[in-house]
Amino acid sequence: MKVRMVIIGGFLGAGKTTLITRLARDLKDAGVNVGIIMNDQADALVDTQYAQALGLSSCEVAGGCFCCRFPDLMGQAERLIESSRPQVVIAEPVGSCTDLLATVVAPLKAFYPERFQVAPLMVMVDAERAIQEGFDRQTLNGYLRRHQLEEAEMVILSKADLVGREDIERLKGTIAGVNPRAITIVYSAVSLEGYGKVLDIVMSEETSENGPKEIDYAVYAEAEAELGWYNGTLRADFGEGVDSHALGMAILGNISSQYPMEDIAHAKVMVTSLSNAMKMSCVRGRVTVDLARGSRIARGPGRITVNARVVSDPGRLKGNVRAALEGALPGKGFELEREDCFSPAPPKPFHRMT
Repeated sequence: MKVRMVIIGGFLGAGKTTLITRLARDLKDAGVNVGIIMNDQADALVDTQYAQALGLSSCEVAGGCFCCRFPDLMGQAERLIESSRPQVVIAEPVGSCTDLLATVVAPLKAFYPERFQVAPLMVMVDAERAIQEGFDRQTLNGYLRRHQLEEAEMVILSKADLVGREDIERLKGTIAGVNPRAITIVYSAVSLEGYGKVLDIVMSEETSENGPKEIDYAVYAEAEAELGWYNGTLRADFGEGVDSHALGMAILGNISSQYPMEDIAHAKVMVTSLSNAMKMSCVRGRVTVDLARGSRIARGPGRITVNARVVSDPGRLKGNVRAALEGALPGKGFELEREDCFSPAPPKPFHRMT
């Protein structure tokens, strides 16, 4: 029996992980085995830790996007299939990644036709960001997000609860103008508007049918390199109790204060301890909190993981994140365990099939 492979892409901060973990939990509760594959340019990914804290079968491809590490993607998929026998694998590419039809979907269909049933490529579009920033090809960020939209077979217009209905209708018209073949689903993680439609597609027999879109890899590389990428993990001793929520909010607030709101693609903090696991995410000044287990109080030994994607020189970003951590953790027992900070290298796909 083929495993259904569902790829949900979209720009940083669009809400991919929130949707994917909800889908996985609901399908698990319904008796469907699900595996999740996360993806990042570096190790120590908050989203993988969060999915694992929820008890979901999950792993990650680190050190590059799915397109550049396609053999690693297949290796992780095979390990998931061997260990947990999933009927559905949901893969979340790096938020700055595009050209997935050519570099991931087409190779899956060409080389693994008996192993995977590949669902239509889904791309999440943050409605609030789209209204404020549009899809202007003349900006690096706009070029990348527009190409993601152009190759989508299903567009999930997220955060619909944050904008008005007239704006939603205008956005739907804009999306249809850019990609008239795509089906658009209006979705809210708060009200769950549109969620049932997404779930139906995940569990349907529909497959990806579209061909790749043209892309300028020089512009694509420049757009990715505009972002500074920070992943860091601290070993912690929370003692008798530390308020995870207050700690995470302090770290995120300190990072956000160093940059214009629009320059922060996203910033995330994960606090794990013997007693709890809590994830906090900041996108465009809005913070969401997801408690995976326990309460907001962290106790005993644990870890703090920080991921930040910011329009910034990596050296400046590292200094600002360290200052944010020091400001939130004065005099406490925390030790930096690992740290990566860089701008992504130009993408070099393992396959590109046109």
